[in-house]
Amino acid sequence: MYNIMSPKAEEFISDEEIRECLEYAQKNKHNEALIDEILNKARKMQGISHKEAIVLLDCDLEEKNQEIYRLAEQILWKPDCYVRTALSVQLLYKRLRILSISCEE
Repeated sequence: MYNIMSPKAEEFISDEEIRECLEYAQKNKHNEALIDEILNKARKMQGISHKEAIVLLDCDLEEKNQEIYRLAEQILWKPDCYVRTALSVQLLYKRLRILSISCEE
């Protein structure tokens, strides 16, 4: 049984949920209205779900990615912000991915 709040890995890690999230992100990675909605939610510091986060990670619209970076950096430096670690990981992942692509060329 999938339970995101469970301390037991077998309850909060669900292959079905992961596949649904990946499919959802693939379908919505160009959905500017949804991406804007997610970014507005993040801007208001309301928190975003794992499904919303993966849409932002999968987004390949350059203008939206720049907006994601700017917002992430703004949030990272807000005092008493609890999302620093997750956003740091996201930014690091994106930067490493960009570096690995440029190194392969």
